Amino acid sequence: MIINKIEPQGFCKGVINAIKIVKETLEKEKNIYLLGEIIHNKNVINELTNLGAITIPTEGKTRLELLDEIESGTVIFSAHGVSPKVYEKARMKSLKIIDATCPMVLLVHNNIIKKINEGYDVIYIGTKNHPEVEGVLGISSSINFVSSINDIENLNINNNKIYATNQTTLSKYDIENIYEQLKNKYPNILIDNKICNATTIRQEAIKNQPKADLCIIVGDKLSSNTKKLVKVSETIAKIKTIQCEDLSSLNMDDLKNVNVVNISSGASTPDYIVDEIIDYLKKK
Repeated sequence: MIINKIEPQGFCKGVINAIKIVKETLEKEKNIYLLGEIIHNKNVINELTNLGAITIPTEGKTRLELLDEIESGTVIFSAHGVSPKVYEKARMKSLKIIDATCPMVLLVHNNIIKKINEGYDVIYIGTKNHPEVEGVLGISSSINFVSSINDIENLNINNNKIYATNQTTLSKYDIENIYEQLKNKYPNILIDNKICNATTIRQEAIKNQPKADLCIIVGDKLSSNTKKLVKVSETIAKIKTIQCEDLSSLNMDDLKNVNVVNISSGASTPDYIVDEIIDYLKKK
């Protein structure tokens, strides 16, 4: 079997920073709570749990609701970011706050707040129920949320000052179409595409991957950037593609009659998980 490892792989800078923050905090303190998954990867969450971190699972709850389950100690906000209301509630509960928000996500928050204060109507493009989206929409009830092109026709904005930005882990190919439609409807719109560089580079690599019988994208089921890689591989590279979280979740039936396989991963997938899969494939 020929195996093509599609680079880049491994953690992005935002994920590296979040994990580093948690580990350094665990070395110094006790009663460390993670408000939801610090990143979307179960293997990493299990590792941090073994070191003593306590993850408050979402189970359909917002970050604001999750704070009700923490009475004292230190709370670490995930790389996805949280709304100002979450900060306020954590302070009211006298919790020590450590913020592991990805710098790119924090930039999106700050830009939106700035534009609202300057009198702009804000349009935010993202995935429903994603924690990054939850944090942004919690900034202001006036933000217009768009999850697909179909939502654009329901927008009714009369302001001449309109600012549009987006979730950092979306597909650059999907978002280009959405921005084009927004530009058609609102010619004077100020567009600020904030897909992070790590996401863009990986999507470009998957778009231009060599021909293969199968492409394997390794990443958590909840990982937005992982799911976008799958979509790019299927719809643009037009290669049969599967997603798995690790070797144990790889469906061996998918490997039948596969002579050439490409493999990539999401930005929150540890290198060793991909390497385990590659080692297994080498023996096929």
